Amino acid sequence: MILNINKKAQKKKIKTQTKKPAKKPVTKKVRQTGKAKVGKPKKGLNRRTALITGASAGMGHDYASLLAEQGFDLVITARRKDRLQSLADRLEASYGVNIHIFPEDLSDPRAPTRLVENITKEGLSIDFLVNNAGYTVPGNFDMAKWQSHADMLQTMLTAPTELCHLIGIGMAERGYGRIVNMASVAGLLPGAPGGTLYGPVKSYLIKFSQALSAEYHDKGIHVQALCPGFVLSEFHDIAGNRDQMNRLPKFMWLTGPDVCRKSYESVMENKGPIVVNGLFYKILGTAVKILPSNLATKLLSLHNRNAKPLPRDIRDPASQTDKAL
Repeated sequence: MILNINKKAQKKKIKTQTKKPAKKPVTKKVRQTGKAKVGKPKKGLNRRTALITGASAGMGHDYASLLAEQGFDLVITARRKDRLQSLADRLEASYGVNIHIFPEDLSDPRAPTRLVENITKEGLSIDFLVNNAGYTVPGNFDMAKWQSHADMLQTMLTAPTELCHLIGIGMAERGYGRIVNMASVAGLLPGAPGGTLYGPVKSYLIKFSQALSAEYHDKGIHVQALCPGFVLSEFHDIAGNRDQMNRLPKFMWLTGPDVCRKSYESVMENKGPIVVNGLFYKILGTAVKILPSNLATKLLSLHNRNAKPLPRDIRDPASQTDKAL
C-alpha cells in the first residue's frame, strides 16, 4: 500500500516537472525607419489614406513614395496625369497600396473643392494631408504679368489653406489627422529680391501652420510647416536658374527622400509645428534671428538668383491688366 502511494507521488512529481512553461506574451514590433520609430497603418478596411498635392515630381513624388512604403493608401494630384499614373503603377506594384489619381491644376480657384468632392464620391476620407504643390515666379515683382503672380498665390497660398479647411473639419470629427504644409527656410528669412512672393508665401504657411497646430492640439491632429533649404529636384530647372544654383557648394543641398523622412517622423510624433532640415539651414535660421533685420535684408539683397523672368511670365506693357497707370 505504501509502495503504491509512493509510485503515485512519483508520477505526479514527474508530470509537474515536465509541464510546459507558460508562453511569453508576444509584443508587436514597431517598424523602424531611419532613427525614429514609426508605425504602419493597419491593412485592409482600416488602412489610412493620404492626399499629396504636386505629387508628379520633386518633394511630392518623394513624400508619396514614403507614405506608400509606410502602408498608406494614396490620393495623388498634380497637373501631369501621365506622371501620376507612372508613380501610381510603381507604388502599387511595390507596396500593394490603393492609389487614386485626380489630376488638377490648383491655380484654378475651383480645384480644391472639386478635388475634395471627387475624393468624397469614392467613399474616402483623408487622414494625412501633404500640401506640396508649388513653384516660383522668377524675376523682380514688376517684371512679371499679374496673372502669373495671381496663379502662384492661388496655388501656394489659397489652395493649401482651403484644403486644410475642407479636410481638417473631417479630421477633427474623427479625432485623427496629420497635416504637412510645404514651407521653406525662405519663409524664416527676410524678404529678398527676385521671386518676390515666394518667401512671403512660405512665411504665411509657417504662421498658418503654427496657428492651426495650436487650435488642433487637443483633437488628435498634428500640423507641421516643413522648411527645407535647397533640395535636389527639378524645381530650379522649371524656375530657369539651374546654372546659377549649380555653383552653390554641395553642403547646401538636401535630398528629397531624407527631407520627407525627417518630416514624417516628426509629424507622427508631434515634435512641433516647424521642422528645418539640415545643420546649415538651422544655423542660418538662428543667425537671422540674431542679426538686426535691416542688416540681414541688405546681406540677402547682395545676390539675386531669380532676377531673370521666364518668357511666359513677362509682363506686356500694352495689356489692359499690366500696363502702367
